[in-house]
Amino acid sequence: MKVRFKNQKQAALSHFFKEEHRVIIKEKTLQGYYCYTLFNENLHEITVNDDQVEITDHDISDMIQRNDLGYGREFYINRFLIELLPLQPGQFINTQSLWVAGKLLRYFEKYNYEIPDSYKDRVLNEKYKMHLIEGFLMAINPYMERKFMGGNYFEGFEFYKGKPIPEIQLENDESLNEINLADYKNLLKTFIEKSLNDTYDNEAHSKNFASTLFVLIDSLFVYDITRIFSYKTFYNDCFVIEYQNEYYYLNQFWWG
Repeated sequence: MKVRFKNQKQAALSHFFKEEHRVIIKEKTLQGYYCYTLFNENLHEITVNDDQVEITDHDISDMIQRNDLGYGREFYINRFLIELLPLQPGQFINTQSLWVAGKLLRYFEKYNYEIPDSYKDRVLNEKYKMHLIEGFLMAINPYMERKFMGGNYFEGFEFYKGKPIPEIQLENDESLNEINLADYKNLLKTFIEKSLNDTYDNEAHSKNFASTLFVLIDSLFVYDITRIFSYKTFYNDCFVIEYQNEYYYLNQFWWG
């Protein structure tokens, strides 16, 4: 489904410069009219009312009806987009989020959107993402250590690109196991949450920190992950992600 703006000058103020634009969401409002969500040339999502546009292509064969996302009202969303970015009722698409922007890259590629440099510099910049993770870990490691204060045992996280799995030579009491890729998200979240915690009173903060760390790590992977592993040594417990022939280690280590 595609639409054209009736007022091209006004559309240009919102960075819509092309003749027509693909609709990613078509939804019926409480007032009974339709509104449409589109991506502009900056790949920002913008919703417009039906009186602002005229439909140039009525074909919705690439959309799926999901009235649950519209609280029971008529709601259509691009089928491929919802596969890449599962939404819950009340959630919005927001490409200002690094994680969301990364997950939608394959959508933009499939439909031949022009990817602006500003988007590439953020979403495809691995060094930038790794620095975000490093900075976040610098903040949360002291938070994790607080529950061990007064003792001689401490835990922390580090994240890095490491040795290829096939090159690892196991020593005594070390283990290396491939784990279920289909359960990657739940396994990574559980791995983070089991260590990233403080006291019971701070449980809400801990869950938020764990969620943020998961999102920062997962935002690295805009295409499919190949395999995941559990690698354990005496001091280290690593969740290893194989992605495009590189190996990313989230290491929960201890010392004391």
